[in-house]
Amino acid sequence: MSSAFQVFLNPVLPIFAILGVGMLFTRRGLFDASAASTLNRFVFYIGSPTLTFSLLTNASLAEFQWQVLLLYFCSEIVIYAASTALARYVFHRDWREAMLLGMTACFVNHVFFVLPMARVLYGDAASAPIAAIIVVDTVIIFALTIVALELSAPGAHSGRKVTALLIKHPLLLAIAAGLLVNLMGIPLHDGINTFTHFVSAAASPIGLFALGIILASTGTRGLDKMALSVVGLKVIVHPLMAWLLFSSATTLANPAWTNTALLVSAGPCGLMPFVLGVQYKVNVATIARAVGYSTVISLVTLAVMA
Repeated sequence: MSSAFQVFLNPVLPIFAILGVGMLFTRRGLFDASAASTLNRFVFYIGSPTLTFSLLTNASLAEFQWQVLLLYFCSEIVIYAASTALARYVFHRDWREAMLLGMTACFVNHVFFVLPMARVLYGDAASAPIAAIIVVDTVIIFALTIVALELSAPGAHSGRKVTALLIKHPLLLAIAAGLLVNLMGIPLHDGINTFTHFVSAAASPIGLFALGIILASTGTRGLDKMALSVVGLKVIVHPLMAWLLFSSATTLANPAWTNTALLVSAGPCGLMPFVLGVQYKVNVATIARAVGYSTVISLVTLAVMA
C-alpha cells in the first residue's frame, strides 16, 4: 500500500494536477469552452501528431511484442462490444451514441495521461508499448468508429468521403510518416528532432489543461448510471481482463510491455469519443461524465496497477 501511495504522490497526482488547474481556473472564470477549443486545435493538429511521430521514429519496431498487442486489442474489443450493447439494449441509447460509449469504455487517454506517468515509472522503455497501442487504437478502433458513424449517418454515404476523412486525419498521417521514417531508416536532421521533442513536451500538459476546461464547462455533476457503467468497464473490468489474458499466455517474456499495457488499461477514458460526438452531432453529456468520473477514479486505479 505504501508503494501505491508513493506512486499516487508521484507521478499520478502531479500529472493530474494540471487537469485540476484547468478545472479550477475555468470555474473562476479565467478560461471558457472557447479557450479549450483553441488549445484542443493545437493538440489535435500539432501536439498529438508530433508526439506520436516522435514516439514511432524512435521506437524499435523489431522489439514490438505482437502477442501483447493482440491480447490487449482482444480485451479492448470485448469492452467496446459490451459497452455498446449495454448502452443500446439496456439504456436504450441510439446506435451512434452507443458506439461512441463503446469507444469511450476502451479508448484510453494514453498520450496525455498515461504516457508521462509510464515514463516516470518505467523510463523510456514504456514509450514503445504505448506507441504500439496508440497505433492499434488509432488505425483500427478510431478509424472503424469513424466509418461506422459515417455509415449510420442519415443521407447518402460516400466511400470516397470516408476515405478522405481518414487520409487527412493528422494523427493517421503522423503514424504513417513515423512508421515510414522508422522502417526506411531515414535519418532526421537534429533540427527536426529538436522541434519534435520541444513540441511533444507541450502536448500532454496542454491537452490535460484543455480537458480540465472541458470537464468544468460541460457540467459533469449529477449521477449518470450509463456513465458509471462505462467507467466500471474501463477502469475495473478492462485491466482485470487484460491481466487475465496476459497471465494465461506463458510466452510473454518482456515485463516492460505487459506492465505498461496494464497501466494503459487502467487509465481514464480518452477524450476522442467526445470530440467525435461533437463533430457528428451526437449527445455527448454521458461521454463527458464518463471522462470526468474515470479521470478521478483512475487516480486510485493507476496507483494500484503501477
